[in-house]
Amino acid sequence: MEKSDFEDVQKKHPEIGTKIDKVGVKGVRKKISTKTPKDDFFYDVSLDAFVDLPNDMRGTHMSRDIEAFTEAIEEANKEGSSSLEEVLKDISERLLRKHKYANRVELIANTQHQYEEDFIGSPTTEIANVTIRVTNHRNEEDNRTVEVELPGISVCPCAQRTYRDVEGIESQAPSHTQRVNLSIKVTTQEKLVRIGWLIDAARESFSAPISSLLKRKDEYELIKHAYSRPKFIEDLVRYAVYHCYKTLKDEKYPESTTIEVEAESLESIHPHNAYASRKATVGNLKREEENFRSD
Repeated sequence: MEKSDFEDVQKKHPEIGTKIDKVGVKGVRKKISTKTPKDDFFYDVSLDAFVDLPNDMRGTHMSRDIEAFTEAIEEANKEGSSSLEEVLKDISERLLRKHKYANRVELIANTQHQYEEDFIGSPTTEIANVTIRVTNHRNEEDNRTVEVELPGISVCPCAQRTYRDVEGIESQAPSHTQRVNLSIKVTTQEKLVRIGWLIDAARESFSAPISSLLKRKDEYELIKHAYSRPKFIEDLVRYAVYHCYKTLKDEKYPESTTIEVEAESLESIHPHNAYASRKATVGNLKREEENFRSD
């Protein structure tokens, strides 16, 4: 039988004629490669893709989602794309073309990005969790979100100050430290932000970054550095917002660009965790800039 001989059941009118907000596929595993002037990157990606469905169609054509994934990724792997973000943008545009009945396409990619941590000692390869969300509309502005999450070190300034006062010492005092999970999310209506920008903003915000490999002298240098930069969890969030804002401002992103920062501190001396967050647009932060004092 020819393809045209099969009845298109998806196009039939549903018994309950109400629209569907999101329908599609979740957890499709793909490998995507990109090429940059500095290096080649390979990503194992879990993809979710959704479209809206009008009230006069019974079902969507989910095979078209897989077709869009395959076509865009094969082209990127063959021709060489400059970034994962651009590959995902291409997929979302293909999805909208293939689903002509849809007004909205949402693409979500979960992956990990390897970056070199060369703060101290031997350089190590560390991992940041990355989520990219691309939403395309036929008649509205598109939204593009990039989120990274990575751990770092924080040193409590309050305990450090108290120890110094009680002991009557002026030199660098001890304190309790903890590992902090910091996430930075940026949403734009135009170009996507670079994953590396957000990783750099997070790394610069900690009392010190973490490393998988530290020899004794390296541990000493790392601890010394961290204790010279004690920070509350509130400080970490503020610095992450500042560093991200500064990059977006320098790159001339519009004032509507949104920055969201969340931090959760895995407290070492308490049975609970600490949390802080901030959400603001570049325009909001521009008006607050006179209050900024960076390191």
